[in-house]
Amino acid sequence: MKVSTKSKKKSAKKSKTNNEVSRILHNNMHRLNIEEKSDLPFLRNFLFSLIKEQEEEEGLPSSAGDEPKTPQDFTPEQNQKDLEQSLDPNTDPSKFDVQGVSPEYTVQHIEKILKWSKKLDEFAMFLNSPTEDSLHKILADNDRSGSLLKGVTRKASDSITRITGEIEKLKAVLDTYINTAPKKLRDQDSIKLAG
Repeated sequence: MKVSTKSKKKSAKKSKTNNEVSRILHNNMHRLNIEEKSDLPFLRNFLFSLIKEQEEEEGLPSSAGDEPKTPQDFTPEQNQKDLEQSLDPNTDPSKFDVQGVSPEYTVQHIEKILKWSKKLDEFAMFLNSPTEDSLHKILADNDRSGSLLKGVTRKASDSITRITGEIEKLKAVLDTYINTAPKKLRDQDSIKLAG
């Protein structure tokens, strides 16, 4: 009786996997000083399953979806198609926006944010400027003996400094957004041009 070629290949593959499992077990037992032999059957089966699963995955043909995408692959039509394919059958695709925001709309928001950034800067100066008539300067200048404002600087100074610091942090975040917005718009335009 002849042994089939398929059976020989399967036996050789199983033998190769068993050898690899034995090698891994042997190395780890010595490296980790594992003396307990009762866990070996479990470990051997676990490793054998992992290696066998890995070999099976390596043998699978790659699907077209595994290919890397280029910027040209991301078109509004393709985005809409991908969205519809990813949804459950009873989900309405019209409830999702895949168009994005137009650059003109973004520019309007940047202008509004710039106005707010300037107002925040003015308010920080109003609270704590050493050269203007700021709230902090007025309180400190009028905190004297016999004044109704005696001791107010001690009580208000920390709050004014903290609030001014928070306003300036917020202004810095807004300024960063304003400064990086033109680059983001250029990046969006270059993706559109590449498509």
